[in-house]
Amino acid sequence: MPRPATARAQSETVGIILLLAVFVVSASAIGVAYVGGVGSNVDEVVVSADLSADGSDLRVDHLGGDALPNDELTVVVRTDGNATRYPFAPPPGEFGPGDRRTFSDALVANASNEVRLYHDGSGGEIERATLTPAPEPSVETGAIEGTVLGPGARSMRVASGASLGLRQVATPLSGATVVVDGAGRVAETRTGSGGGYRIDGLAPGEYDLSVTAPGFLAVTRSVTVEANRTKTVNVTLDPIEPAEFEVRIDDTEARVVGTEPVTVNATVENVGDEEGTQRIDFSVAGAVVESEPLTLPGGERRELSITWRPDPTDVGTVELAVASENDTATTTVEVLAPESDGVAYVDRDGDGTADETFSAAELADRGEFDGHLVIFDDAEIRGEFSAEADRITVRDGVLLSAESVDLDADGDVSIAGARIDASFTGWLGLSGGDIDIDSGGRIAARGATVTTTALVAPGDVDLSAADDIDLTNGVFSAQATALGSDGAIAIASDGGTVTTDGAWFAPDPTVEAGDED
Repeated sequence: MPRPATARAQSETVGIILLLAVFVVSASAIGVAYVGGVGSNVDEVVVSADLSADGSDLRVDHLGGDALPNDELTVVVRTDGNATRYPFAPPPGEFGPGDRRTFSDALVANASNEVRLYHDGSGGEIERATLTPAPEPSVETGAIEGTVLGPGARSMRVASGASLGLRQVATPLSGATVVVDGAGRVAETRTGSGGGYRIDGLAPGEYDLSVTAPGFLAVTRSVTVEANRTKTVNVTLDPIEPAEFEVRIDDTEARVVGTEPVTVNATVENVGDEEGTQRIDFSVAGAVVESEPLTLPGGERRELSITWRPDPTDVGTVELAVASENDTATTTVEVLAPESDGVAYVDRDGDGTADETFSAAELADRGEFDGHLVIFDDAEIRGEFSAEADRITVRDGVLLSAESVDLDADGDVSIAGARIDASFTGWLGLSGGDIDIDSGGRIAARGATVTTTALVAPGDVDLSAADDIDLTNGVFSAQATALGSDGAIAIASDGGTVTTDGAWFAPDPTVEAGDED
């Protein structure tokens, strides 16, 4: 029997309601909401959203459905009885499928957070969730502390043996800036009145610790920080030294003749910490002849080459000086008279300059000299040579040769590094001449070569002085190189010592002295 139309209609209505009910229940399980009255050209808008926690940050993801304006959406978080609203706007625009909004630190860690996503226009709830984010894992950290010191006044102390001395006492430095950089973090602090500092919360790792203060050199140290430990780093700052120019003369000519140019090679170094500019003066005999400014950064140096040409009147020993505002270096150059045959001069007044210059022939004829006789160039004299003077010097590297040599001085005689030769004289070089050196003071013959060798009859070598005789590393020979007998070598010091370290003798000498080294 067919069912009444009314019953059939009721049955269809119930079925539709049940079907809608099932659909709504299924949609709520996956976060789908129907929002009415949103100004759409349809009666309802479908939105699917997800609420989740990322640490203490709240994330809202649009999983699908329709887009909604940001200014119509709000999240409300209730925790421990407190409610906080988080509007989606600003920014303007829409929250659409695939979008995510993150609200930083909206959730309380280790607590129950009731989260609701609302549509402000309709007052409808789009999604809800209860989120309990776990607390952030604690990071074990370390610390760096210490004291920054600067130089203080010098204080007196008593050393062993009751002797007194001064030492620098370091004092705390306040206001210094301390910076640590490493392990992904840069931290900064300043020292207190006692010079102390401390920086906490540093993750374990390697750090560069830098300390700076006005007027002091910066200091950087490498520091290893360990968890739950405090590293102590004390730092002493040195004051910045102002620019200071030190000068030294490296080399120059020892002697020039006439107006030959003199080149002075010098080095200027800024031994301070700061850059500076100073005027560098080049002086000849006390008069500045050249002056130039020089700028040098701290710790740098500059090599200078300065050329000076003597005047014809600049004969004698001339002092040359290179000077900064802090330091002066000096040297001397001997300017000889332009005579090409000059080999010696006499200094009568002791000022180191030539009062009269002699050729080799003039030197041999003169015999007696009033003052200091200086033989500065090779002098090969025909016949015998005898010289009497207040002092006698044969310069290093100079050869004095004659058939015989007799040097007699009231004061010192210096032949250090020189060569005195009276060898192979006479017919066919069969004989040698005597070499006599007599000093009323000392004889300086370190590194000298004194020879009177011959084929048959060499001469004798006689060195006598009232004071010390230094023959260190010298060569002294009175040998017969063929037939015949060697000559004699006699050394006598009336009141001093005779030093023969490293000296070579042929034959062995006789030595008379209170002390023989």
